Amino acid sequence: MLLLTLINKEIIMNKRILVVSSLLALGFLGANAHAMDVHATFNELDKDSNGTLSEAEAGEDAVLHENFSQIDTNQDGQLSLDEFKKFIQ
Repeated sequence: MLLLTLINKEIIMNKRILVVSSLLALGFLGANAHAMDVHATFNELDKDSNGTLSEAEAGEDAVLHENFSQIDTNQDGQLSLDEFKKFIQ
């Protein structure tokens, strides 16, 4: 059970790294950025500016799209800024 927990944590960490890498590649983050501006990134993805990310908006990033149901902790079909922050951090 402990090994499974450690493996899951490693997978989640790798996915978060992929999200950051994807965001860098898409130009949401500058190459010289020292810290990710989560608000700005979220706002860039939030195309309709309603304060949440739909699955379609999250679909711009393969990792976000693939993990949408896990990130959407309240299962309302939208990613809030808080849910996004928790996934990124």
